[in-house]
Amino acid sequence: MDREFISIGEVLMYLKKEKISNIEERAKLIQAFIDKENQSSGNAYDRYLENGASTFMNVVTEHSGTKKECILWCVNHYLSLNRNVNVIEKACSALRQFGTGCGTAASSCGMSSLHKEIEKRVAKLVGKEKAVLFPTGFTANLGAISYIVGSKDLIIFDRECHSSILNGIKLSEAKWISFKHNDAVDLEIKLKKYESSYENIFVVVESAYSMSGDLSPLKEITSLKKSCSFYLYVDEAHTFGIYGEKGQGYCYEQGVTDEVDFIMSTLSKATASIGGFFAAKQKYCSLLRWSDAYLFQACLTPADAAVVLASLDEIENDPSLIKELHAKNQYMRNSLISKGFNLGNSKSPIIPIFIEDHNKLRMVVDELYQKGIYSTPVVFPAVKANEGRIRLLINYAHTKEQIDYTVEALENICNKYQIV
Repeated sequence: MDREFISIGEVLMYLKKEKISNIEERAKLIQAFIDKENQSSGNAYDRYLENGASTFMNVVTEHSGTKKECILWCVNHYLSLNRNVNVIEKACSALRQFGTGCGTAASSCGMSSLHKEIEKRVAKLVGKEKAVLFPTGFTANLGAISYIVGSKDLIIFDRECHSSILNGIKLSEAKWISFKHNDAVDLEIKLKKYESSYENIFVVVESAYSMSGDLSPLKEITSLKKSCSFYLYVDEAHTFGIYGEKGQGYCYEQGVTDEVDFIMSTLSKATASIGGFFAAKQKYCSLLRWSDAYLFQACLTPADAAVVLASLDEIENDPSLIKELHAKNQYMRNSLISKGFNLGNSKSPIIPIFIEDHNKLRMVVDELYQKGIYSTPVVFPAVKANEGRIRLLINYAHTKEQIDYTVEALENICNKYQIV
């Protein structure tokens, strides 16, 4: 079928809606869209950074090889520690001492003293007895949720939960349903409806949602434990390291750590590396070490582990990192709101600019890029089919001049397309 698609999200939604399963048909449609994009400005998702992540860097369009210096708003290194000289030096030192890789899984003696130190430090930081380290945050969620939940259990999850959570849920043997985003009332209704029908109920939420920037109502959710019996699993990927005076996370800042049974986070954001962890009582961590995701996956490299530890040192020793990040977050939010932008319910250093029309979204992203401002368009499957947005991810190293320039450009372009 000949059909014009405006965004890759429309292509993927079409494949899903039409239930097209044949590999040749799916590959042909996606390749045709990429080829069409490359005939104009280039495929936005094929662009890459010439010299790695930063707040200002050359963005390269793969098909044409063209480069453009851009302010970057799509990097999750909230504290900009990936460019911190102390962190880099400790990574280099670890590389010389421990070598390049681990060569095997943790259960096969793939861990080093660096990995064990991470487990001890993050467990203490988030207020749990023990932590289990995974090579990525994705596999931490995938492995934990699919393994700790039993076949006679029910999972109730927030509708905006990350793909890693959803995939873990699907791989589990449990039944599952969602509740309305950040709606503790809807969650309570479902808890009371199903509390006597299952052996255990697990509630899964994120402390900050990656596509909306919304913070979870953790106090309301944990208060439900007074009248309902359930285990609470909180993904702190976008809050660990940047909430709490030493980066303990949003559960700590909200004073609900003791009511949260399982805390998970990635190590690729605030701590500028790769990996993930699951923290809980020791018995739950001992159980999780027999999950497939832990048993059959090699450890993150020693240098990556050293980056995590060095980043934790920087966060602990320099309180201004977190303070300045949140000050810049508030500054940019106030600037955008004063220009008429609707930022939804977002509060974290993830600022969404909602543009539902995919054609307008594409044009806004292209024009921002021409002005040296870059962030990828967010469409299905990252958000619902009828949604679209740009995300501005605030980093410590962003300057007020960069913020002002970006806000002014957004205002002019979005006014042009009648978006504000």
